[in-house]
Amino acid sequence: KQRLQGLIAGIAIGAICASGIAYAKSATQTIEVTYDNIKVYKDNVLCDLKDANGNTIEPFIYNGTTYMPVRGVASAVGMDVTWDGTNKGVYLWDEQVASNTYLMDVCPPYENSINYKEYLPTSGNSFSMAGEKYSNGFTLTAIADCYALFNLNGKYSSIELTVGCADSNSSDATGTVSFIVDGELIKTVDIDTEMLPQKISIPLNYGLQMKVVATGGSTWHCLGVGLANIIVK
Repeated sequence: KQRLQGLIAGIAIGAICASGIAYAKSATQTIEVTYDNIKVYKDNVLCDLKDANGNTIEPFIYNGTTYMPVRGVASAVGMDVTWDGTNKGVYLWDEQVASNTYLMDVCPPYENSINYKEYLPTSGNSFSMAGEKYSNGFTLTAIADCYALFNLNGKYSSIELTVGCADSNSSDATGTVSFIVDGELIKTVDIDTEMLPQKISIPLNYGLQMKVVATGGSTWHCLGVGLANIIVK
């Protein structure tokens, strides 16, 4: 038996989930649990349960109930799990995000301004940044707060993308593109016609909504902002 002080590492599931009874409790207490080399099998195959840092973890028994770590068990059965630290919520998803999954393929914007233009491989169109063509992404015109709104549904931890100035712009145009998640400004990138495209990462922290806004420019000097190959994680 081992005595654990404070909060047990990982969130446990067990009979509490099966019973359907919700307990609201926020406290720190010392409990005594039993580790007895408990194994978990999926389709008769032994599971290697891991925490978020890749460390092996095992179930334990407390007051006659066996508790299993949510993340380890969810991964073993092919589900994704996210933790909302603000609202103290655990979210389970039927499918994990596959590698090289593009935002435009799984979560296109549900609302956008008039100066938004979409580019998809299936449509056969593309845009250029610094002479290189991109066929998966979108452009915004940096004038009058051009924007695109995405319903992330709390599924993603971050996005990686290439951002820059779309070709065929006025030589002295400038602007910015901002990424706002659940009303909070996460990152702003300055754009001008001479910059080369750059790869950036935007933390989403499993937020619900992302707004991408392009600003700057003028009626006579409009800057096109390109956002390409947006991969979700």
